[in-house]
Amino acid sequence: MELALYHEEYGYYTDPSRSRVGKNGDFATSVSVGAAYGRLLAIRIHQVWEAHGRPQIFSVLEIGPEDGSLALDILKAARQRDSEFHQSLHYTACEPGARKREALAKSFAATGEPNLRVIAAPSEAKAEYGIVLGNEVLDALPVHLVRWSGSSWEEMYVGLKNDKLVWTISSCSEGPLSHHLSKLPVDLPAGYTTEVSLNLFPLIKELADTFEDSLLLLVDYGFERSEYYHPDRCEGTLQTYTRHQVGKDPLEAPGDHDLSTHLDLTSVGEAAHAAGLTSLGSARQESYLVHLASGLLQNLSSPEVDREFLSQFQTLTHPAFFGSRFHFLEFAKGPISSGLVFPGRF
Repeated sequence: MELALYHEEYGYYTDPSRSRVGKNGDFATSVSVGAAYGRLLAIRIHQVWEAHGRPQIFSVLEIGPEDGSLALDILKAARQRDSEFHQSLHYTACEPGARKREALAKSFAATGEPNLRVIAAPSEAKAEYGIVLGNEVLDALPVHLVRWSGSSWEEMYVGLKNDKLVWTISSCSEGPLSHHLSKLPVDLPAGYTTEVSLNLFPLIKELADTFEDSLLLLVDYGFERSEYYHPDRCEGTLQTYTRHQVGKDPLEAPGDHDLSTHLDLTSVGEAAHAAGLTSLGSARQESYLVHLASGLLQNLSSPEVDREFLSQFQTLTHPAFFGSRFHFLEFAKGPISSGLVFPGRF
């Protein structure tokens, strides 16, 4: 999965010329809905900046920036909201792929934003205060596929037969994978298949170490562990996406299709706790964004609330669209960030 998604030459995510997001791509995101999403996130970033005493330098680290649209939407909204706030933002996009990093740097240089840059690893963005933003990033972490035999867990590997990629089955080796599997239920039907991400804990730890006092804001789709590993979810959550069509065979066209899994939200919380972070709360996107937009929506005749914004806002928050699909999770590090109030119902 890591090769299919992130191989520097053949990986799905590494070609900067490929259309992945939006109507002409393979899937839609909240960012592709329009600028309203970045505008609402800028409100939350502004709240955190004010809680820290309006510092002259306030860092934003975005992981998985794709084409940089979210960064530009947030910075534009920040400029319109408060010039001092905009000037304080030092926005860093973290992109490990060399070709995409080069394309982003070129795109950012043409914006005229003085404090916008791109880096290869979170360790390059060390700062005192800041927000770490991960919008639909964790669902693309490589996973191990496992299957319950009826008495033990087995791992599914990729093999080769007659020049075709096929699944092979072997017992799980001792180590981090078996440790994670020990947490899962065993009253499952034989053949029950699911996935485990071992990259989650080290990534959260790396992000937690970036700023001294920070807010980690993660947006993704998933389930709590009891629901994730429900006996009825017997085929796991690993899916492919191409031209807005969902597929089930990740071996069909590696490098040509997106691969994605839902999150075990319980594991995300455990990873954050292990990294020394405190949970501020979690909420569905509809609740979180409605709370952030409450000030704007109090006066619908305001020039800030135009028809385009309202249309995008409805798509972002309506349960039939994105409102019930995505979860917002906030984790805090440091005395100031830990004192923040979570927007929306916990």
